[in-house]
Amino acid sequence: MEKIKIPTRKYDGTPDPEDHCTTFEQHMMLYTDSDAMWCKVFSSTLLGVAANWYKGIDAHPIYSFRQLQAAFLSRFVSKQKRKKSSGELMSFIQRDRESLRDYLTHFNNESVTIPDLQQEVAVLALMRGMQDCEFKKISQPELIHKSG
Repeated sequence: MEKIKIPTRKYDGTPDPEDHCTTFEQHMMLYTDSDAMWCKVFSSTLLGVAANWYKGIDAHPIYSFRQLQAAFLSRFVSKQKRKKSSGELMSFIQRDRESLRDYLTHFNNESVTIPDLQQEVAVLALMRGMQDCEFKKISQPELIHKSG
């Protein structure tokens, strides 16, 4: 068996726990698929309140990494990033004196944070938030056709 490198990214109870789990899983998949090993190594990635939480779970038996992960995510649920909805994109507007290029950049950066965003909704939100300009005069169906 190959030696497992301990992940260097630590979790102290403040960032998004799902991000920590994803990073941990990606790291561990490089070395082993042993569930027991994942559980042992996971504890070494915890600091502060997260490490204290882990010490306290001895009273509750954990039989798999998935079970440990579920308990971890449940404990730190308040730190999870709130998932944005497509409705929030509708309130995204081009600011005064913001160039079309900058608006499109900001809009695109915002839109990629919305899971399962439908193309039609994105185009509608883009057009709705854009100040009047030549580009806005292109019809929405024409825009959807050109982007697809």
